[in-house]
Amino acid sequence: MTVHHLPQPPSDEELYWYFGPQRRWVLISSSLAFVLTAATMLTFALRTPALWAFLAVLSLNVVALALSSVNSLRQRRLTRRSHEVLVHAWHPAELPGVDLYLPTCGEPLPVLENAYRAVADLDWPGALTVWVLDDADSPDVAALAARFGYRYVVRPDRGHLKKAGNLNHALTLSGAEYIAILDADFAPRPDFLRHLVPYLADPGVGIVQSPQCFDTDGTMEWIQRAAGSAQEWFFRWIQPSRDASDAAICCGSNAVYRRSAIDLAGGFARLDHSEDLYTGLALYEQGFRTLYVPVLVAKGTSPDNLASYLNQQYRWAMGNLHLIGTPVLKRMGAPWRMRLCFHEGVVGYLTTVVNTFAAPLPPLVMMFWYPDDIRPWHVLPLLAPLWLWHVLLPRISRTRWRVEVIRANVLMSVAAGAAFLHTLRGHSAAWVPTGAGGGKPGTMARRVVLVSLGWLCCSTGAAAGGLALAVDRNGWEPNWGLGLYLLVQLQINVPLIRDLVRELRPAAAARRTAPARRGGRSMLPRRWPETLAVTVTLLLTALLASGWVDPMLPWLS
Repeated sequence: MTVHHLPQPPSDEELYWYFGPQRRWVLISSSLAFVLTAATMLTFALRTPALWAFLAVLSLNVVALALSSVNSLRQRRLTRRSHEVLVHAWHPAELPGVDLYLPTCGEPLPVLENAYRAVADLDWPGALTVWVLDDADSPDVAALAARFGYRYVVRPDRGHLKKAGNLNHALTLSGAEYIAILDADFAPRPDFLRHLVPYLADPGVGIVQSPQCFDTDGTMEWIQRAAGSAQEWFFRWIQPSRDASDAAICCGSNAVYRRSAIDLAGGFARLDHSEDLYTGLALYEQGFRTLYVPVLVAKGTSPDNLASYLNQQYRWAMGNLHLIGTPVLKRMGAPWRMRLCFHEGVVGYLTTVVNTFAAPLPPLVMMFWYPDDIRPWHVLPLLAPLWLWHVLLPRISRTRWRVEVIRANVLMSVAAGAAFLHTLRGHSAAWVPTGAGGGKPGTMARRVVLVSLGWLCCSTGAAAGGLALAVDRNGWEPNWGLGLYLLVQLQINVPLIRDLVRELRPAAAARRTAPARRGGRSMLPRRWPETLAVTVTLLLTALLASGWVDPMLPWLS
């Protein structure tokens, strides 16, 4: 049963969440957590020439880690103090007019009504015109727009170039100095424009982008929580560092554009997907930069079913991977730091795809071909990532970070793999708006579900079978570490396998819709007792696996 979560505008407390300490040490810790894994992979790959292919996997991960270290550790450009000073000091002689675009394409009516109600509370003393751009030509949406007094537009070439075509048609009808865009589900704060428009006083700024944030409370579907939590990683840690290199990504919603810059670039980028990213690059080519301001001024909804999530992740991956076949960065004369930031996005997607399919293989090789060489200390490289996933990230995240985020990342990786293959072939799957999928997997999403299900069943089943054979041959003493590895795999994979099977059933495509529910408070981070218990357990496991305490525990000999 799908429950439409209706987000409320960010509270005063949430407004400056991402303006707290930058905590770049979190990114450093996440990198260091995989150093031992990389060292173990190196020794594994050098065992025999037959395993040298894993050196390519290791090399790709090293490149991704190096790019991340260069791009993601730069100091944030803005501070809360500088932001407050600018906003309070901004008093132009003549207030600029703003056109607010609300593109929609089949989203549920309660979601739209919730967003439009929040838009009606916008506090802007200048001219403000709200445009509902309906690519579904829905009479209900037309009536809703009329009820709020918004201008309702249906373009004559509906569907052409998807969202980009919808926005470009609106350009021919409106003429305000600035254009604000909110996706159909986002509920803005009343001071949304007051926090962003002052930055456009700098004539070199073409786009002011704010974070996309989402609730992650316990009543949601797990995929909705996981998708929202994953966005915190990007908007809280990655995007501020990219902004310091003038490589902030325009994300298409929660943003304000300079109309004259859009006109110079020839309108919004004419693409079926990722028009936001490429519009930002086109504006840079015209001498305008995208500025990232980490204030939470609007809150939206994450995908609440696997099909919608896969469609979303596929589109985002296509946007980044499209850079492989286009000379846009070279043509626009991007500086080296900016190029590295965008190359990191491409390499990052490729790395996640490769790791999803390659990571389970070394333990399987050891269990089936080298069972006599297995030792408890082989589990040590797994412990640091486990501490990162179960302790550090849940503790410092504003959203509800749990192991379900790892499950979502597995699906994201397979969707990115599909996007990579389509990029090489020069075509893409049909575009499906995130909020309009209805839970029914299309052709692309269904294939991703099938590939994910097949791989997870094969890798998990093989790990269980390999462990059984290794234990039968040598007993539990050298193999208990692999037993822990299998438990981790089961924790991640079994719930995901269950939900993938459900997604393939006909009933999954015909979910009943429950009444809309207004957003509540996001779930809190892990408490200290739970954090301490997990940390102590992992430390004891490390001691036992290392063999240092064997002389004190003679029954282990």
